[in-house]
Amino acid sequence: MATPFGTNVITSISRRYIMPTLVDVTYHSNLMFFRLNQMNKKVLQGGLQIEVPIVYQQMAAGGFYQGYDLLDTSPSDTVQNAAWDWRQAEVPVSIDGLSLIRADSPEAVVNLLSFLFEQAQVQLADILGTGVWSDAKTNLKFIDGMAGAVDDGTNTATYGGINRASAPWWKSTRTPFSGTFATTGLSQMQTMWGALTDGGRHPTLIAVNQLVYNLYWQTSLAGQSFPVQPEGHDEQLAQNGFTNVVFNNVPMAVDSHISLESGANGAMYFLNEDYFYLYVNPRADFSMREFREPINQDAMVAFVLWAGNMIGVNPSRQGKIVGTFS
Repeated sequence: MATPFGTNVITSISRRYIMPTLVDVTYHSNLMFFRLNQMNKKVLQGGLQIEVPIVYQQMAAGGFYQGYDLLDTSPSDTVQNAAWDWRQAEVPVSIDGLSLIRADSPEAVVNLLSFLFEQAQVQLADILGTGVWSDAKTNLKFIDGMAGAVDDGTNTATYGGINRASAPWWKSTRTPFSGTFATTGLSQMQTMWGALTDGGRHPTLIAVNQLVYNLYWQTSLAGQSFPVQPEGHDEQLAQNGFTNVVFNNVPMAVDSHISLESGANGAMYFLNEDYFYLYVNPRADFSMREFREPINQDAMVAFVLWAGNMIGVNPSRQGKIVGTFS
C-alpha cells in the first residue's frame, strides 16, 4: 500500500486515541444503555449461555414454634433457571489507500480515523439502542430487550426460556391507556405505581417516548401556579444530557428507541432497575479487531465488536402503560 501508515500503526492509533471516546459516547447515547452500564453491568467470561437461577415462590417450611414443637422440615422447590443466549453486534470501519495517501501525516490520520469512528459510533449506538428495546421474538439475533422482558404474555409469550402461560409469576403488569392524559393520565400512572410497589421496592425509572413525555410535562405544568419545570429532575441523568422530570421522586426520561406496540403511539415503562442486568463478554465489549488488508483491494478494514445480553430476573416487578395517548 502506497502509504507509510500500515495496518499495525492504524490499529494502534485507533485503539489509543479513538476507541475510549467511542465506547464512552456509545454507552451515553441512549437512556437504557446508560442506566444499565452505570448501575448493573456484569462481565461474564464464557459459557454456552447466560443462565440465572430464579426464585419464583416462597419456601414451604418455616414459621413460629414454641418449646418442644416439632420443626417443619418440608422440602421446598423454589428455584427455576432462566437462560438467555449471547447476542452479538458489529460495525465495520474501512479506509481506502487513497484516503490514507491524502492524509499522510500523524495528525491528519488521527482526524480521518476520528471521522470514521464517529460514524461507527452512531451506527453502533443505534444498533444497541434498538436491541435493548426489542421484544425478544421479532428478531432472535437482537438483544432480549425491554419490550419482551416487560410483558404479560400478550406480545412475548416466552422470555428467558420460561413460558408465561405456565408461569404467571413471570408476567409483568401491562395496562392499556384510556381517556386523555389531562384527565386520567396521572391517576393511571399512580395505579401502576401502586401495583408495582411493595414497601421500599418500587420502580426506579419511568422510560417513555417523546409524545408521552410532552403530555406529562404539559399536564404537570398546568397544575402549578408558576412556570417551572414540573417536579424537579434527577441530577445524574441531567448531568449526562438526559432531560427528565420526576414522578413520586423517580425520574421520567425519554428513550428515542423505546418500543411501541402495533397501533400504539405511546408507552410508559415503569422499571425497577434492581432486577435488570447488562451482561457483556470481556472479549467483545466494544473490542476492536486489528485492521486487515483485503488481497484484492487497496484498503483496510477493522471491526468494533460487542457481545452480551440484557436480562430481567423479576418481570413481575415491572409494568407498562401502552396504547393511544392524547
